[in-house]
Amino acid sequence: MYLSSGHFKGFSFSLPGTPKEKGVVTPSGSGSATPKTVSVGGTPLDDFGEKDYFDAKYVEREAQRIKEQERRERKLRKEKEREKEKEKRRKRKKAEVYITRHVAAILQRQEFIMKLARAMMMFGGPSHRLAAQIQSTGRVLDLQLSCMYLPDVMLIAFEDSATGTSNVKFIRQGSALDLEKLGEAHALYWSVIHDNISVSVASASLDLLMRKKPLYNFTQLILIGGMCSASICSVSFAGSFIDCLASAPLGALLVAVQLLSVRNELYGNVFEITIATLLSFLSAALASTKHFCYSAVASSSVVLILPGFIVLCGSLELSSRSLVAGAVRLCFALMYSLFLGFGLAIGAEIYEKLVGQTIVGATDYTCVESHDPAGPWWQQTPSLWWAILTVPMYSLFLSMRLMAPLWKKELILLIAISCIGWVTNHFVSTKFPNQSDISAAVGAFAVGFVSNMYGRFFNGNAFVVMITGILFQVPSGLGNGGLLNFVSDQTAGSSSSYLSGFQTALQLISVAIGLTVGLGISLVVVHPIQSRRRAGGLFSL
Repeated sequence: MYLSSGHFKGFSFSLPGTPKEKGVVTPSGSGSATPKTVSVGGTPLDDFGEKDYFDAKYVEREAQRIKEQERRERKLRKEKEREKEKEKRRKRKKAEVYITRHVAAILQRQEFIMKLARAMMMFGGPSHRLAAQIQSTGRVLDLQLSCMYLPDVMLIAFEDSATGTSNVKFIRQGSALDLEKLGEAHALYWSVIHDNISVSVASASLDLLMRKKPLYNFTQLILIGGMCSASICSVSFAGSFIDCLASAPLGALLVAVQLLSVRNELYGNVFEITIATLLSFLSAALASTKHFCYSAVASSSVVLILPGFIVLCGSLELSSRSLVAGAVRLCFALMYSLFLGFGLAIGAEIYEKLVGQTIVGATDYTCVESHDPAGPWWQQTPSLWWAILTVPMYSLFLSMRLMAPLWKKELILLIAISCIGWVTNHFVSTKFPNQSDISAAVGAFAVGFVSNMYGRFFNGNAFVVMITGILFQVPSGLGNGGLLNFVSDQTAGSSSSYLSGFQTALQLISVAIGLTVGLGISLVVVHPIQSRRRAGGLFSL
């Protein structure tokens, strides 16, 4: 069936993907090409400017795709920029937090250094090692600092190498020996430098330690003071049994007045002179009965305020090249000795003026005139065998006066080492009579050797266990006369009375020099090779 061209009116012969034709062939077969005039959707298209409908859609989709891709790229760039900005803010915040924490850690370490220095000064630590100890602690805690120690004053300069500045701290603190708190403070220091506890925890512990109440109360300290005077009366000053009984209440009175004088600053300035005057007056009154020895009772009653430890610290500071602190302490100890001698002389003078007679046995330093060999046993000079009882007794009560706890093992070592020092000192003094410096040097060597061996091989505190043994040897420097030479010259109206007082002070200094030499040699023997790390932790005289 033949269809004419009118049947295809309104249809296009071009299909998608087929080439465009210039004309169509008529069914008559004439082969003549005529211009194509067809319409798509009623829109006529000519053969020269025609466009495909699908190509237009394709181009439109491509344009939309490109726009969408550009939009996504812009969004991605913005997100990346925001991420970079967030990363910068995060890093900046992290740096700020690090700086804040770092500065806070530095401030905590500086605070620990200052509290440690104050605690060591407050509890009577070895002053000649305090500066080296603070500097070694600063090295361990990564702090740049320098310090200078003066008596009761510590200057610490914290240096900042980044800014070239320094922060100077001034610490003023009086000192008094407290063996219990001193041992705990040193244990905290040792734990910090070995990284066992943090600096903040150690600072809080030091705060609690400095606010802690004393180990013994007022009544207990009075009894301890009386027992100290009673136990040393016979072994160091040749007192009889009744002399020991008489010196006990006088020693208790001294401790009571000493504890009360802390509450009154004005009286504290004249405490030594007034209490020495009172005790000398009471001792002279007891000696007038001809049953008591004036020199034994007076010397043993003031034994707890003798400047032996001050002289020893000054001598040790001079030996460690701390010239300013050592010279100040020695000068103060010399004047302190004259204060005591002047107080004793005033008491004796007052008694003589009131009674109108001289003191019985004022120059009887060995109590030969006061003691009757044929008299009752309680008035005779005791045998040397009594030292087996009195030496450990004095060591015990002196340790308790220095706040040593009764329930720790160090107390037994304190007593044992003190006895070793006294035995050595006594038997050396029999071979070198009237040479107290030699006997003190040998006795100090024995005490220092045993104490430093304990500190090195048993991880103990050498300073705590040696201090009683060292202080026990100081009263022996006042044995053969001592301050009582000053008293006798002063009451006799001698123009050279203060010269004898200076001689007494020089006698104390000679004992301190012997102690310093003995302690120094013992330290070198026990620690022949001194490591830099160990130097900071060396806690000894």
